[in-house]
Order: sequence, then C-alpha cells, then structure tokens
Amino acid sequence: MALLSGLAAADVAKKVVSMEFTRRQTVSDTIGATLQNVMQTAYAVNISIGTPPQYMIVEADTGSSDLVILGPNSCLDANALCNPNNPALAGITPTPLPFYSNVSSSIQDMTDSLGGFTATYGGGNTDLGSYLADTVSINGAVISNQTFGYVQQANNPQGALIIPIMGLGFATDESVVTSESSSTPYPSVLQQMKSQGLIDVAAYSIWLNDPAATGGTILFGGIDTAKFSGNLAAVPIVPDPETGLQNRLLVPWTSLTYDSSDGTSATLYTGNYGALLDSGTTQMVLPTSLAMSLANGLGLSPQPDGSLLVDCLYSQLGDTFTFGFNNDPTATISVPVSNFLKPLLLAGGTPQVDQAGNALCSVGVVPDATGFAILGDIFMNAGYFLFDLDNNIISMAQAVLNTTASNVLAIAGTTGVGATTVATTATIAILPSSGVSTLPVSPKVTATAKTLSIPSASPTLNLGSAKAGPSNTGTATSASASASKSSAASPMRQAPAQDDMVILAGIISLMTVLGGSFMLAT
Repeated sequence: MALLSGLAAADVAKKVVSMEFTRRQTVSDTIGATLQNVMQTAYAVNISIGTPPQYMIVEADTGSSDLVILGPNSCLDANALCNPNNPALAGITPTPLPFYSNVSSSIQDMTDSLGGFTATYGGGNTDLGSYLADTVSINGAVISNQTFGYVQQANNPQGALIIPIMGLGFATDESVVTSESSSTPYPSVLQQMKSQGLIDVAAYSIWLNDPAATGGTILFGGIDTAKFSGNLAAVPIVPDPETGLQNRLLVPWTSLTYDSSDGTSATLYTGNYGALLDSGTTQMVLPTSLAMSLANGLGLSPQPDGSLLVDCLYSQLGDTFTFGFNNDPTATISVPVSNFLKPLLLAGGTPQVDQAGNALCSVGVVPDATGFAILGDIFMNAGYFLFDLDNNIISMAQAVLNTTASNVLAIAGTTGVGATTVATTATIAILPSSGVSTLPVSPKVTATAKTLSIPSASPTLNLGSAKAGPSNTGTATSASASASKSSAASPMRQAPAQDDMVILAGIISLMTVLGGSFMLAT
C-alpha cells in the first residue's frame, strides 16, 4: 500500500482544529435543499438558472468540480434525463428540462476568457459545449454570475444516464484546469456562495439517507445534528500522492473490518490509502486486475464484465463493513452488507438464480482498469459528512436514517454568523498517520470449484502476486449510472497489489464465508 506522500512532516504531528457552530437565524446562514434519489444512481438538487428562471435538477457530486448544464441538443440522447421519453423521469419533480440559453436575459458568454467546455468520461463518453454565466438559485438563495459548462453535444457510447451536475469539489479540479490546461479556475458554486455572503465558510454537509429512501438533504454552510449520532470526527483532506495537489476530496482510509451480527469481527485491511468520497459514484471502485486475480484465486468465476455474484440472502444477515480513517478510532463508518448488494434481474423482471435456485445479487465492487479507489453512495448512505474546503477537512459520523427530525446549525467563520453560539465549541482532532500496518497471520482461505470454505477464525488472504492496473486518471464532470469517472478528477492511483487485494478479498471472502455455491444456472 503506497503511503500518502502528501502527508508531510508537519501533517504527521497532531493537529487540532476548532470549528464554531451557531444556531440558524436566517436563510443567509445556511442553504438547505432536498436530495432526490434518482433511480438509486444519483442524488439531485432542484435549482433554477437564468432570467426568467428555468427550473431543473442537478446531481450533487463531491467527485467533480464543475456546474454542468444540458442544452437542448444534448437531450436528444435517449439516456439524457431531460429526454421526455426517458423512463427515469417518473416521479422526478420538477420535470427535468434542458436550459435554453437564448431565453435568458441575464446570460453571459464566457468563451473569450475560458474557451470551449470539454469533459471526457470513463468509457469514452465526451461532452462538448461552451462556458456561460448566469444567475443560479437554490431553494431561494440567489448566486449571481455563476459560471457553468453548457453541454451542446453529448457523446454517450456507454449508454449511461446523462444528468446535469453540480460539482462540489475544489475549483482547482475544474475542467478548465484539467482539460483546457488553464492554470486559473473560475469561482465554483461553493466559492460564490461564500464570496456573496450566502454562507460564512466554504463548507457543506451531506446526508444521503437509506438507499431505499426517496432521498436525503444537503446543507451549505451548516450541519444538521439530528441526522447523525455521536460526534463528528474530522480527518484531513490529503494531496493526491501522484500529483502532490490537494484538489480532490481524498481521505486517508486506514482500516476495514467485517463485523458479524453474532458479535465477532475480522480485520480485513490496515494501511493508508487515499480514497475519494464521491456522491457521484454509486458503488465502490477497485482495480480490475486485482478483482480478476482475486476472483480466480478464490475459485470464483467473474462475469464477462468482471462483476461478482452472491446469494441475495446475505443482505438479511445484519452484518456490516466498518471503514476506518486516519487511524482515528472515532472516525469510522459502519456500512450494512445489504448496501453492497443489488438483485440481478432477467428480462421481464425475473430474478437471476444460481443452480440451487437462490436469487443472485451483484456485489457493489466495480473493477476499474485505471486503478483507483472510490467510496461512493453505498458507503456514503451510511454516514453523515461535512466537507470543509476552507480548512481541508472532512468530518464524519454514523447517519441516523429515515428521520424527519432536524436541528440545523450554521458553521461560523472568523466573525461568526447568527446571534447564539453553541455552548461548547466543537473541537476536532486530526490524528497522525502511523503508516502501513502488518496484517495478522491467520488461517488460510481454501476454495473448491466455485464453493468457498473458510475456517472459523479471521482469514488469511494469500493472494499471490497480481499487479495493479496501469496508472491513470478518472472522475467525470457529469453524472452517470456507471461508477467510472472522467479523466478530469481521479483519486488514488495504483498501489502494491497485496494491500489492494486485501481490501477486495475481505469483501468477497466474507460475502462467501457463510457457504454455498453461487454458480450461475446454465
């Protein structure tokens, strides 16, 4: 496992960051909005653009940085959310429509200063268009002169869902920097909110809620204490170890355990791996070569697309994966195994079954040839996350799911916001990294044909010498049902095979530990 090279000596020393929260007094303190769960592939916010306002939805995407809006021509694609014949439109309010730039009296053409808009996505998808600026409104809060990419041509050979997005990452990861090779980004939505006095700190919190729920919430400039349990634990946003740039929402992922409902626990991984927290990716992403060699070593037969299958009964066990960060015992998120599983359906909605007639589910671990780590929605559904881009911190806590309660606090800056300060200031510690830990010696996983057996102690993952996929980039500036991201914003690159394989091996082996073959019926 490659150490996060961006953690310099100054970062190793313990840091304590004090954040002040104030009770909400007016709408200027925070901007809250509902996140609609679109087909369980995207979480979207209602916005309006232009004069008069044109209403649409955009995906809230922590894995990219541009505001990307679809023009009429891009909606001709059958998979565009703004195509009137797209079945994904069912239940979405307001009905997604393209933006007609010629209708707005406040539109500004930014071509002279920024050039053309280009975004290339995983799988070869490409968006082409121009940069425009206009008034953007979110739940009554008005942002003036907001620059955005205006898509006039969407090339979509993968057939992915095409949806407008609101990138919530650092402005230094905008397409004008990464694709057009400009050194000067334009002010992002978050930066504009702060500079125009709508929020006091360039920060926002996200509560995706249960995957089966209709949606969650996003809160700019504040937190909702009713949406999480315990205290928020802070971890640093770390530089990309390949580029040294702190331009993506990467956190030091340091452990993974499997916690059984019977009270037993197995440590699957300890180390230090930069992982992107990405609300614009539905699943968990790991390198393809590791997934394939791991599957072969354990006796599984991956599908042609590299996917892995398990008995859907695993979703009823009540077991969890616990992800740990920054070697901080308080910075953990427990994710139900059920979050990882999705039933496989044949034409007409009939469940796919194995030879024993058991319904099959796909595991939400996506092999990716570019070799990076993304913790997407199946992870973020379980937590509450505060992204503080001013202080380079992401704070997290276990989510309280399906609650209607709310207690909103604004995040105060140096001058404070609102009249009433919380009695005790929230103090959050960034703990030092201890580097890579050695995995304990434990019994060996054995495999026979496609049926796994495992001793009753924690598994040893003796996985051979597979290599990680080639180094590359990858994060899209447009949402899709795919887990692949564009070359504009990749997280960690490849790392030594043993550690990557430990992560995925733990997931697969423990998915199979409770027995049974899951050969496909032929």
